[in-house]
Amino acid sequence: MYKQGSPRMIEVKAAETIYICQCGRTNTPPYCDGSHQGTENEPLEYTAGENEQLYVCGCGKSGNLPFCDGSHNN
Repeated sequence: MYKQGSPRMIEVKAAETIYICQCGRTNTPPYCDGSHQGTENEPLEYTAGENEQLYVCGCGKSGNLPFCDGSHNN
């Protein structure tokens, strides 16, 4: 999941709930596909309060995982 290097931008509509992968095993990054089953990892459940764009880390260096904090620029 963190091999892309740059963030993944996803659009989320108000009141929409998405599940963001936290284990790195997903085949559909940045979304959870259930590949964490059998591990201690769980996806991040995120419900948007309004229509918004999220930037999900693609390098693994963010101090605010799973969200991008610009660390890929360093």
